[in-house]
Amino acid sequence: MTARTREVRGVNRVVVRDSEGTAELLGQMGAVRGRRRWEEQCRHRESRSGSTRLANFDDANLRRSARAAATAAARVGRALELLGDDVPEHLHQAGVLRVTHREASLEELGHLAVPPMTKDAVAGRIRRLLTMADRRARELGVPDTTAAVDHGGADTVP
Repeated sequence: MTARTREVRGVNRVVVRDSEGTAELLGQMGAVRGRRRWEEQCRHRESRSGSTRLANFDDANLRRSARAAATAAARVGRALELLGDDVPEHLHQAGVLRVTHREASLEELGHLAVPPMTKDAVAGRIRRLLTMADRRARELGVPDTTAAVDHGGADTVP
């Protein structure tokens, strides 16, 4: 175990920084119950911090997904405006799903489609719709689908 000594307010103290070292020190001192209690507290603290970390991770991913979905919905709305009636039916269906269900994941959109599609199929159709609309915008000399997005930190769809 690694221990250091330091003086605090005129008193020498021994400091053991890692939890295994503390458990080892307690064992060597003969404090068996103290060591068991220390190890239980360490396990409890570790599992609680792991749960908190996972919850924060999941929350961040959900927020990022919702922002990306809202951005995609704005771009798809602009794409449908640009293309009007010149949108192939299968791309139109995917676009309408995206605009109608602004915060749904691609997987959820796939389940809502008739017939159901995979999330990759939905993403591919939306990507083709946006590409087609951006090409049309260039031909017309007007702003493309990204003009519909508020660039205040929102994620964009590739």
